Amino acid sequence: MQFQNTIAYGTFLNTGGQVTLTNATWTALAFVPTETLVKNVNVPNGATTFKIQVQETGMYWVEFSFIAEGGDSRSYSIRPYVNNAVYGSGGTGMEIKFYQQPTTQKYEVSTHGLFALTKDDVLEWKIYVPTASATNFYINYLKMNILNLQQIGLH
Repeated sequence: MQFQNTIAYGTFLNTGGQVTLTNATWTALAFVPTETLVKNVNVPNGATTFKIQVQETGMYWVEFSFIAEGGDSRSYSIRPYVNNAVYGSGGTGMEIKFYQQPTTQKYEVSTHGLFALTKDDVLEWKIYVPTASATNFYINYLKMNILNLQQIGLH
């Protein structure tokens, strides 16, 4: 008898740093993740941004978070992209917005959701600001957990 509860999972981390944003442009996070505890999910070869690639088709639970700092009184948005196309209903189904205070406070930005992914799909998050400022903006302690919810096996 062969049985496997989880056929794909992973935790991906990066300490982050300063982010340069372009006005009214969805920008990939230029921090390549480090793989920890992975199975059938990996960082794509040649990756230059915080993205992962799945090696199994299925329904995935994904958690994504980071610490934002360097406040400048602006509203930001993040949303997921799969294979460089917006993921979610109507293009913004999984988009979240956050407001960065003009203080030295740090804010955790986090989101989670279900993703129907196919083998070799690449998942990444991008950030948007309508008008970028001269203030330094930082995204630190990026983390993405991914877990395939389906089971395979012989019973």
